[in-house]
Amino acid sequence: MRYAAARMKNSVLNGVALAVFVLALAVGGPWLFRELRSLPGRNALAARSDQRIVTLEVGGMTCAGCAANIQSQIAEVPGVSTVEVRWQQSRAYVVCEKDVADTALTSAIERSGPGFLGAVVSR
Repeated sequence: MRYAAARMKNSVLNGVALAVFVLALAVGGPWLFRELRSLPGRNALAARSDQRIVTLEVGGMTCAGCAANIQSQIAEVPGVSTVEVRWQQSRAYVVCEKDVADTALTSAIERSGPGFLGAVVSR
């Protein structure tokens, strides 16, 4: 008798766990699918093997306009392919060729205006 009750309890718990899993998959499945599709393919990563990512600390930004100005100045540096400036974090993230000098990136920040300073955080 105990064995039958324990087996029935396990069966009910397995059914509940399966229902929770199906519900979670139905709710989170589309999001997960979009995230997986947004990952770069093998060819896209191989094409960027000659590039590096540089994180810059940017001082003096007070608004989104400052960030846009700095972003446009960094984007003009030869060899820079992508720039994202986040003024709330006081950071700029740059994808560039390996031979782009760090001083070229920090100089671009300083050319954006007299109150802006840039320093490399990581390469």
